[in-house]
Amino acid sequence: MKTKDFEKAVEAIGAEILGLRYNAKTGGTVISCVGKMNDLTFIKWDDAGRAFVYNQDPEGEDCVSEYNIYSLPYERDKKFDLKFE
Repeated sequence: MKTKDFEKAVEAIGAEILGLRYNAKTGGTVISCVGKMNDLTFIKWDDAGRAFVYNQDPEGEDCVSEYNIYSLPYERDKKFDLKFE
């Protein structure tokens, strides 16, 4: 999928994009996308729009940052899958 397709689909479910990884050689095809629903729920989508979620413990010491956001222990969650037009 193209970047604009991911942007529209993420916006449609009410999430915010934090980062996109794409392949410039293929004209901007998205490899993965990371976003968040709120301050504690982070979502990573693969190239097909399948969602993987990480819920941060509000009492925990884990710190989510731009440096570790792609390597969090995400778990599959179909309710955040993207639907492309």
